[in-house]
Amino acid sequence: MADTSSETASREHILKRPGRSRTPQLIVASNVALAGLLTVLSLAGLVGVTDPSAYIGTVLLVGTLLPSNLLRFGRLARGRRMRALARLRKPLGISAGVWFVVHSVVSVWEHFDLSLALGPQFARTGIVLGIVATLVFVLMLATSTGRAQRALGGNWKRLHRLVWFAVPLALAHALVAGGLEPPAILLYGGIMVYAAFEYRALRRRGAGGARTHLVLVGAGTLASALIYVVL
Repeated sequence: MADTSSETASREHILKRPGRSRTPQLIVASNVALAGLLTVLSLAGLVGVTDPSAYIGTVLLVGTLLPSNLLRFGRLARGRRMRALARLRKPLGISAGVWFVVHSVVSVWEHFDLSLALGPQFARTGIVLGIVATLVFVLMLATSTGRAQRALGGNWKRLHRLVWFAVPLALAHALVAGGLEPPAILLYGGIMVYAAFEYRALRRRGAGGARTHLVLVGAGTLASALIYVVL
């Protein structure tokens, strides 16, 4: 296996190399258009989007997290499909955030009674967990544009690590609000297993990010537990 520095340089070169197609723009545009259409239809009471939006967002989130991190391994980095998917992590991540926001908006619309006091309705465990996770995704969406990232400099990458704080919250939300649905368990549980794998990979590289990664996952898990106990 190649040394860590050469692996990192190769991985960064792969991820930064500009694409020759309009695929990233098409991915974002198609997801925004579809999410917008389904949101309108859902608000009109014609379709149900709550569960599909959560599953679509989760699948896109997996597509964002997994390939780029697997590129740490030289053999996988040489795979054409893995490299191509890794270059799409930004549009996939933006699309995932869009679907999570749609999920939150539609859930509030469908399950809240505006004729009653909103405070007690929002103070339910599953809702609070989902709102906190959604706020993290909104923050990441707001800092995904080129202008925002140039303004933040290297700090935008640190900010986007908060995804590992949001994942335990999203998993807890799925369990509390939706019950033990097999798709939710499989998707979010798989991401949490991958989070452990990610920590192990970072630690083996001797990267300082391993501690940050562990702290974020632990903080998200602790916050979920506290919200569950308090509410």
